[in-house]
Amino acid sequence: MNVKIVAVAAVVLGVTACSNPSGKSWAITYEVTGQSEGPLAEVTYANSPNRYEDKVADHKVTGPVGTPWKEAVVITAGQKAQVTATPTGNLKLTCRILLDGRKVLATATASTAGKPVTCEKVTDS
Repeated sequence: MNVKIVAVAAVVLGVTACSNPSGKSWAITYEVTGQSEGPLAEVTYANSPNRYEDKVADHKVTGPVGTPWKEAVVITAGQKAQVTATPTGNLKLTCRILLDGRKVLATATASTAGKPVTCEKVTDS
């Protein structure tokens, strides 16, 4: 009898650990460009390390990072895709979030040169 209870508990735990059993996710490309070429001090972006879980992890790239900058990631459906870039000097930055490398989901331009820029989009579930 104890063996059956342990087996059932293991099955239940296995199912609940997978919060996105369909694995539905989005192929996202982040892009950061500047009015002129120049380095970025830092880029932070979201990525889903496991498409079967509803988790997004932030990744940080510290500079100098050249522009234009691009990164392809996977974001679990229903989660937020986000990229933030900080320039060095007086670069005025623009960011974009693309679906499948083509369709623009979000775009933003920094308010002034030398300021960070952020793009974000919550993906459909």
